[in-house]
Parts: sequence; structure tokens; C-alpha cells
Amino acid sequence: TLSFAYIEPRHRFGLLSDELMSKIVAARNRFYENLPPELQNAIERYDPAKYIAAATVMDNVLFGRVGNNHPDAPDRIRSIVYDILDELGLYAELLDVGLDFNVGSGGRRLTGGQRQKLDVARALLKRPDFLILNRPLSALDQRMQDKVLRNVLEDARRDGHSPAIVWVVTNPAMGMMFDRVIVFDSGKLVEDGTPETLLAGNGIFKELLS
Repeated sequence: TLSFAYIEPRHRFGLLSDELMSKIVAARNRFYENLPPELQNAIERYDPAKYIAAATVMDNVLFGRVGNNHPDAPDRIRSIVYDILDELGLYAELLDVGLDFNVGSGGRRLTGGQRQKLDVARALLKRPDFLILNRPLSALDQRMQDKVLRNVLEDARRDGHSPAIVWVVTNPAMGMMFDRVIVFDSGKLVEDGTPETLLAGNGIFKELLS
């Protein structure tokens, strides 16, 4: 199980030699050649000339997944692909494909992060006067949480809308994006003010950020 989970570009242990890679490819060929007829359609083999139903639309567009050599590569590639699809007039059609995906009962076929992002999106679609979120993105890494938070704040206030947003953050640094920060300690209110005011003091908020 551990060996199957190993990905050379991600873990970078240098364990894959040319000889070992050739053996793995040969073993895959033997595996597919000897599959019984009733299982031949159960496993979809990669074919550059066909659409791979088991992969995402993005993976099919890119003929594989984005490498991990550059930390911002996925975001940059995604942005480029979106721009191209928009120029070709295919973005709406691609969005329909995504919306047609069966997420399963209660979103079981989605990851925890995807479910959390969908929950936030559903709240935004209601255009509420009060948007209250309690650590809504805890399944995401900090970089993605910051990005989603910025997008939420921007979207919630578009078209002149100005809702009150209460957000229980998972990282104190996220508090810098808000007009007012309230700090609790053991259930008691200990600090209340703008981020700049709290940083000017020597309280808990400043200590958390440091």
C-alpha cells in the first residue's frame, strides 16, 4: 500500500530508476493483457487519443496532472485554461459538465475540502444580510483558505451589497482581512478592536500573530 502511494515528482526520494520504470510499465501491460473479460471495462487504461472518464476534465485537457516542481503551477495553469476556454466560448459548456457530476449522497464522492467550499458557495448564493461562518474551511491548507476568504469577501460585497460577515478563523493571520477582530480566551472576551489597534498593543492577538 505504501509503495502504491509513492509519487516521485511529489515525494522526490529519487527511488525510480529507468530500469524500475521500464519494469513497472511492462507489469502494467501484462496486467491489462491478462484481465478476465468481465473486468476489462472495470479499469480504464490511459489512452492519449481518448477521453478518460475516470479522470477530471482538467486532467483530460492537460493530458495528465500538473507537476509539483513549482508550488503555484496548478493555479497558473488553471487560470490559463480558464482564459482559453472563455476565448473559445466553451467555459459555460464545461461548467455544465461539472454541474452534472453526481456527488453522491450528502456529497460523499467529494473531498472534505470540496464539500466545505460548496457549503460556503451555497451561503453566498443566498445573498444574506448576515453571513456567519464557523471555521468553514478547516479541511484546506492555509494558502487556499486565504485565497477563498479573499474571494468570499469580494463576492459578498459586489453589486453594492454590504452584508455583515462574522468569520471564526482557523488562523489568526486571517483576522487581518477584517475591519474588526474579537479575541476569546477560554470562552471569555479578552480583546476587541481593529487589527491595527490590537497589533499596536501587547495583547493576545499580537502574540498569536508573532
